[in-house]
Amino acid sequence: MTALRAGLAAVLCLWSVAGEAADGRLTGQPLPRYAAIRATEANLRVGPGTTYAVRWQYRRRGLPVRIVNEHFNWRQIEDPSGERGWMSAHLLTDWSRAIVVGKELQRLRRSPEPEARGAALLEPGVLLAVHERRDGWCEVSVDGYRGWLRNDEVWGACKAS
Repeated sequence: MTALRAGLAAVLCLWSVAGEAADGRLTGQPLPRYAAIRATEANLRVGPGTTYAVRWQYRRRGLPVRIVNEHFNWRQIEDPSGERGWMSAHLLTDWSRAIVVGKELQRLRRSPEPEARGAALLEPGVLLAVHERRDGWCEVSVDGYRGWLRNDEVWGACKAS
């Protein structure tokens, strides 16, 4: 009976890591990388599991986050303010999103040039859909406006991970 238990334990151990990448990550995707919160409410936990305490609850669907680590179905993320914790992978999506940073209005430009005409003024904290990255610039859209921001004016998928 003990040989059967030992064999079963070995099979379970092999099965539990079969989907992991060689470096211990489940997806094999590069780290760090950007993602966004898919859910309208998402808990950030102190560890990778529901038994860990909730550190923060996000209520902003589409908020960009940076995935810095993986553990089975859990992702350790960093948010735009630098807060880190663990979130269930099903609460995240690979949407390309960014958020306007700084303390002043940012000018959404019609082309990726510092002196380009403005298309809109964006407040810090505005969430953006990211369409293209080019030479330190990011093409984004929000509420029917589309244009370019410098990478230092946003946080999220505009940045190289």
